[in-house]
Formats: sequence, structure tokens, C-alpha cells
Amino acid sequence: MSTSGTTHPAGDPLGRPGDAVSEVVYPAIWLIFLVFPVVSTLQSEAPTGLKVIAGAAILGFAAAYTASWWWTTPIRSLGPTGNTFAWFLGLFLITAAMTPAIGANAMSTGPFLVAVLAFRLRLRLSVPPIVGLCAVYITLALALGDSYVYWVPSMMIGSALLMITISVMINREERATQMTHELQLAHQRETIGRDVHDLLGHSLTVITLKTELARKLVGVDPERAAVELDEVLALSREALGEVRATVGQLRTPEWSAQLASARTALRAARIEASLPPTAVEIPESQNAMLAWCLREAVTNVIRHSQAGRCVVEAGPGRLVVTDDGVGTPQSFLHGNGLRGMAERVEEAGGTLKLGPSPDSPHSTGTRLEVLLP
Repeated sequence: MSTSGTTHPAGDPLGRPGDAVSEVVYPAIWLIFLVFPVVSTLQSEAPTGLKVIAGAAILGFAAAYTASWWWTTPIRSLGPTGNTFAWFLGLFLITAAMTPAIGANAMSTGPFLVAVLAFRLRLRLSVPPIVGLCAVYITLALALGDSYVYWVPSMMIGSALLMITISVMINREERATQMTHELQLAHQRETIGRDVHDLLGHSLTVITLKTELARKLVGVDPERAAVELDEVLALSREALGEVRATVGQLRTPEWSAQLASARTALRAARIEASLPPTAVEIPESQNAMLAWCLREAVTNVIRHSQAGRCVVEAGPGRLVVTDDGVGTPQSFLHGNGLRGMAERVEEAGGTLKLGPSPDSPHSTGTRLEVLLP
């Protein structure tokens, strides 16, 4: 009932997404199917008190389900996986509160429980609990008989297969995107390697010839030898500049590509990522610098922070990377990576600030902010 849930646009330390349309509104649309327990409650012959409890439980279920996509990590110590199971358990208990009034019709919330597991967990973690949930619901349906035998198994099996399939397709698409990016980098390296080879092959050949000529002319025509050596010097400087420019194409990161790389790296490190949308506008003059800083900052989060969550905020002239890890170790403060980043930012006329995260429990996390003019 949602097709995403592991990465969010930045801007909120609680994991609440800025892209509400895809992350919150879309899952909320499916709440229309709660009409089934609502109708069952209205048609129930249970005492009024139980019907009121069921109505409140339905409202609570709708609120909790939406919140599970809006506030992904309410208990930070549990991490992303633990919080997913916590949300699942909470929704299951709310479903149980409906049963005194509407009985087994409360099982109509099953697809929502499947969605939380399918889209919030990795495939190998989501399949076992989904299969277990389906088995419990189908067993109850068979024990109750009547119409439950028909609609409960088809509902649970159908929703499980559909959502697992969608989840697999999403994962494949992400892997395909990453592979495409890697192939593009490989092609870029090959192209630049060929350009460097051709450039140096020509330049070094000319330099060698002119140097040999100058050597022969030193004793015969010193003035002409000096001219040849001046040309060798100019050619060497020109070749050096061309090599630097060519290699710079390989070394200079691009913002959107670096953002995708950061998302993949954080996911691989099992760190929940809250990243800006790819459409965020970064001035062309700041693109490479902020991409450099993002790469170094995310690398440090993965290597040093022991964090469960990383939040990235970005905009024109600004980059903020916050984590909820163990803080900033002394070795990191004096490392080459941070020093190199600070030097780059300073050369660009900007400032780099590093300190504890104000949003992390007990302020043990780290907040890195880069400001450019």
C-alpha cells in the first residue's frame, strides 16, 4: 500500500519526509479500504460500548498506519528494522481491539499489515513474517468457516504476492540504476584513460624530439637550443594543464550522481537515510563542491558514527549532514578527510561547522554544516 519507505527527503530529525505526496499521501489513499471494518462496526449487534471502542480503534489504526510512513523511527534505539516491527505490532494490537465488536471481520486490516512489512523491510526479512501472518489469518478463516473461507485467504495471499512483487521490482530498479551509474563511471574512466594516453603520447613524443634537438644544438647554436628548450617548457606546461583538466573530469563528482551514491552506500551500511529529492536546485558553481562534501561526510558517517540514521539537507550554498551516532571521535577531527574538506570549503570562500547533533538523544550524534557564498 506504498511503494517506498526507506529513504526520505531531508528536513526533519524524526524521519518525517518532505515529499509528502509519495511518502505519506499515497499510503493514506489506501485507507479507503477501512470502509469494510467501518461497515461491520455499524452493522454489528454488539453493545454500544464495544462499538465505540471498535470505532476508536479504526480511527487509531488509520492514524497509526499513516504515522508509520510519516514518522519512521520513533524509537531510535531500535533502528529501522526494529521500528518497523514495533509499528507492525502496534497495528496488530489495534486490530485486536476491534474484534469484540466486529469479530473476525477485523481481519480486513490484513493487507495494511502486509504493506508495512513488505515495503519497510528487506525481502529476506519481510517474507517470513508475511508468510506467518497469512498462515494465522487463513487458519482462523478455515476454523470459522462460512464466508471467511473465501475472502480471507484470497485477500491475504493476493495482497502478499502483489506487495512482495512490487517490493522486488523496486529493489531491482534501484540495483539497475546503481549498475547503470557504475557502467557510466567505467565508460568515463575508459574514455579519460584513452584521452590521457593519446595526449601524453603526442606531447611526450614532441618533447623528446625537441629535447634531443636542443641537446645537439647546445654546442653548435646555443641561441637556437635555448629557443627549443623554451618550446619544450611551454609544451610541458600545456600538456600538464591538459592532463589535469582531463583527469579532473574523472575526479569531479556530480551532485545528482553523488546523491544516488550516498543513498546506496547508506542503505548498504544499514543506516536509514533521509536525503533531499534529486530535483533540489544546486547552483552550477557549487555543484562539484557540495558533491565533494556530501561524499566525504557520508563516508565518515558510515566509517565512524555507528549511526542508525543519517539526515541530509541541501540547498543553494548549504549542506547539512546529521547523524544519531556516537559523536565525533578525536581521530576523525584530525583526519585527512575532514581537513581536506575544510580546506576546499575555505578556498571556495565558505565555512565548515562540526559539532554535536541537537536532534540526537543526549546530543551524541554529529552535525556537519557547509555554507558557501
